Amino acid sequence: MSEGRHPVLVVEDHADSRELLAEFLEALGYEVEVAGNGLEALERLRCAPRPMAMLLDLMMPVMSGWELMQHVRGDPALRSLPVVVVSGAGASQVLPEGILGAVPKPVDLNALRVLLETATRRR
Repeated sequence: MSEGRHPVLVVEDHADSRELLAEFLEALGYEVEVAGNGLEALERLRCAPRPMAMLLDLMMPVMSGWELMQHVRGDPALRSLPVVVVSGAGASQVLPEGILGAVPKPVDLNALRVLLETATRRR
């Protein structure tokens, strides 16, 4: 990961949404890594330097966002990772513990930008 850029992990199973989020974040100056499901994200989090924040879809195959958050919050090296939920699961759903914020789909990119700036200031 390059010096001076804040790395963000985007965990999203829909390729078009993943690409849109990655392009938006890169335009803001973030370094972006992607994962197509929670298991890919967990493997990446355990094997590489920790990102500054993670954008997380909740409804995914293989390992859901809820399952991923159980692993993240149970791991002392990851539990303080800022997480922003980006999901179409609906506002009525109970969000996993330890979430910095949530942006429903379709994504309000300005709201997402503000949440990521908050995560950057927490570093």
